[in-house]
Amino acid sequence: MRNESQFYQDKEQKQIFKFRELCKSLPKYAASYLQDREMTVKYSTLTAYAYDLQTFFIFLTETNPVCKNMKAADISADVIGQLNEDDILEFQRYLRFHENKEHRVNKNDNKAIARKMAPVRGLFDYMVKKNYILTNVAKNVEMPKIKAPKVIRRLSTESENNEVERLLDGMETILSNPSISSRQRQFIRRDYLRDTAILWLLLGTGIRISECEGLDLKDVDFENRCIQIKRKGGYYDIVYFNEDVAHRLSAYIEGEREECIASDTKGKDLDALFLSRKCKRMSVDALENLVEKYTMILLGKRFSPHKLRATYGTTLYQKTNDIRLVADVLGHSNINTTARHYASQTEENKRRAGSIDFTK
Repeated sequence: MRNESQFYQDKEQKQIFKFRELCKSLPKYAASYLQDREMTVKYSTLTAYAYDLQTFFIFLTETNPVCKNMKAADISADVIGQLNEDDILEFQRYLRFHENKEHRVNKNDNKAIARKMAPVRGLFDYMVKKNYILTNVAKNVEMPKIKAPKVIRRLSTESENNEVERLLDGMETILSNPSISSRQRQFIRRDYLRDTAILWLLLGTGIRISECEGLDLKDVDFENRCIQIKRKGGYYDIVYFNEDVAHRLSAYIEGEREECIASDTKGKDLDALFLSRKCKRMSVDALENLVEKYTMILLGKRFSPHKLRATYGTTLYQKTNDIRLVADVLGHSNINTTARHYASQTEENKRRAGSIDFTK
């Protein structure tokens, strides 16, 4: 596998700086709890944990009389040892709905509350093991119930309303589409090959939008028709694409991208596959906006990149009936995640079930 690209090196460095800065705002025992996990947990996850613990300590400064007028970093382990189950329940209610000092309302659903409680419970466990406190009072507090996830909404592939065909075919004639303004047409014409390549790649491989953002030119292998991507888990993987995707990628790379690189634009990104109008790597936000723009124009409603990924996953499962293959191609570390979303009944399956003649 390749050496880490400069993009991912820079990204990790920023995450490390952010994480270590957040640790300074936490009590030493809480910072130690997170720092002890640096070798086993991604920095993006540790940063999220740090924010959640920060929220917990801010909650104590706002609601616990002992912590009034204290900085979060100054809350001692003895204070944590004096908390009881009612305090943890009160924190869950605080997460559900509270107004901060700037009068901004913060709300969380059950799933978010359960996620924010995970590092708090982990902290209590750590403090028990290190003899900071005697018991983990958070352990016995019931977590909010989380509903089973619904099947991910996706683009329709039914013959009477095939939204995938409408989107991809619509890209072929979008410059003559009467619903777009002359200003829109101007921008679409400039980035047409790039935008078409992105849509075909997302629908033809099911890669995540973050994986698309991190693609470098050298990650594309036309000879073997594949791309090398960095997965959420931090490992590199190979994903294959078909001839249609190859054609669109090639047209963009040899056309618009080549022109952009050849320009005298300052600070251009020579490595990134997909470039913005300023010849910089396209961000996740820019890629999301691109997908939403074209689905709105051509389908009349906005679809996120994740819906394109879900469309690919569902179609792959319907054509192969191999859930392990789908999990592998989508980069799911847990096959149960794949099964929940793609092996459950789809609308097409329900319609087929309704048309079965049980008299024969």
